[in-house]
Amino acid sequence: MEDAPVQDRPLPAAAAAALSAGHMIDAIKHVREAEGLGLMEAKQRVEAYVRHHPGLAAQFAEQQANMKRRLIGWVLVIDVLLVAAVVWYFFVR
Repeated sequence: MEDAPVQDRPLPAAAAAALSAGHMIDAIKHVREAEGLGLMEAKQRVEAYVRHHPGLAAQFAEQQANMKRRLIGWVLVIDVLLVAAVVWYFFVR
């Protein structure tokens, strides 16, 4: 018999620590181990917990935006290096 909805029940301490550090995958692993859930159930449990805690949801949204910015930056750097290599190959050598 469950007293509280799944998203309101506290996560295991290791999972909560992983979430506060921004490591959702580790949190899912800890929930699986501690509660004996399957991968999908543990993922849904952690995602429901994050959705119902606005601070965590904002933290993960910000992390996602930062990852996209870094990816775009690296793609631009690689493009510039490729263009420089092509220019060097055809015009300088």
